[in-house]
Amino acid sequence: VQEKARIKEEATKLWASRRYNTKVQPRAFQPGNLIWLVRGEAKKDPRAGKLWPNWEGPFGAVSGLDNGAYKLQELDGKTIPRTWNATHLKFYFS
Repeated sequence: VQEKARIKEEATKLWASRRYNTKVQPRAFQPGNLIWLVRGEAKKDPRAGKLWPNWEGPFGAVSGLDNGAYKLQELDGKTIPRTWNATHLKFYFS
């Protein structure tokens, strides 16, 4: 009975991961792409209320690292000092 339960559990996990992975859209930015950057709770002005923008930008992608991190620069060419993970970025469409 335990062996059947373990097999069923593994099959359910495999099914769930396949279902989840079909909906995931990986983000790959190329140098020169325009990008929005998520504005964290620490950067929001508490006086502005809930209508304060959640994203800031646009920024330009400079280069990508192997682990999904990207170096960004402002449109005037000034480089942002830290790297940003792709989960905190999205494409900017004008």
